[in-house]
Amino acid sequence: MSDQVLSALEQFFLRWQRDGEARRGLPLCEWEQGWRSPCELDDPKEGKVAWRPYQRSEPADFGAMADALELTLHPAALALFGHWFSRPIPCSYKGLRIELILPWNEEDLDLLRENLIGHLLMLRKLKRSPSIFIATTRNEMTLISFDNESGQVWLEWLDSGRRLVLAPSLPAFLTRLETLPQ
Repeated sequence: MSDQVLSALEQFFLRWQRDGEARRGLPLCEWEQGWRSPCELDDPKEGKVAWRPYQRSEPADFGAMADALELTLHPAALALFGHWFSRPIPCSYKGLRIELILPWNEEDLDLLRENLIGHLLMLRKLKRSPSIFIATTRNEMTLISFDNESGQVWLEWLDSGRRLVLAPSLPAFLTRLETLPQ
């Protein structure tokens, strides 16, 4: 499963880069001296820096997080968050505008782990099955989540607990992501 996730994610990044760079050149983001990333391609110019998703040489370790939660994390989720650094990527899934969440650097990965722990503990307290958020929507109470048990990708309403299946698996979801003209 993790190989399929990595392949689908890499293919999405290639489509995103090809489409975006053909339309507007390399993506730019605000440059922050204390928030550097291996995604940065050159020196900043006028407070902005060009960047691309960056594949890590070694996957991130989520063992301590899983142990603390006493939860086995689905290998697809580990593949998604553990192998790449990137900015959040605006895209769409079947017309729904989303931002795919990925860590920018090691410090951001630590923040992502903390947020995932908080999310999973909240779900446990509410007696809901564990899900791992993977993308945001325009509505702050609605997330794209990955079901840690079944592997399905959901549109999840945090305030009501309602969940709608979007894709049977993370690779199927990633394969259907569309780039956005910006």
